[in-house]
Amino acid sequence: MLSFLELNFSRCPLKVKEQCYFTLVRPLLEYECIAWDPYFTGQIEQLEKVNCRAARFVTGNHFVNTETAKKKENLGWPPLSDRESRLKLSMFNKIRHDLICIPCEDMIPNPRKPGQYVYPSSKTNSHLGSFFPSTIRQWKSVPFELKSNPSFDSFKDSLVNLPFTP
Repeated sequence: MLSFLELNFSRCPLKVKEQCYFTLVRPLLEYECIAWDPYFTGQIEQLEKVNCRAARFVTGNHFVNTETAKKKENLGWPPLSDRESRLKLSMFNKIRHDLICIPCEDMIPNPRKPGQYVYPSSKTNSHLGSFFPSTIRQWKSVPFELKSNPSFDSFKDSLVNLPFTP
């Protein structure tokens, strides 16, 4: 899809190219971050390369060796890892409140700590790196006031101000 945009929209203004990326490519990346939930460094780097390539496309500077992180910062794009964390926490909150029909046998409430969940046990790294175990680890850092907020929209809006550590 990004190749299509590069081929057909290379001479458009920055805002048009950015809107094309936000409409056609970024939703696919965000879906992959939740559904695929990559945890190997190589997998994460593959998704980040697409984001960097998009930044080069939008800015019009197609040289690979230039500083793409600075380009993304100038465009106001948060790192993909931060977006992934926010998306996963939003999905987790939807599952908690039955706003989406996803089996949640790994979501066992912690009886000693309200708003917390027990880490699922596993013998394989692929399961420990999957959606529920990794998101339950992140859920621990979300403030209690935010977890207890019944409104999904305000929860999602509040995640923007939540700092994430790599």
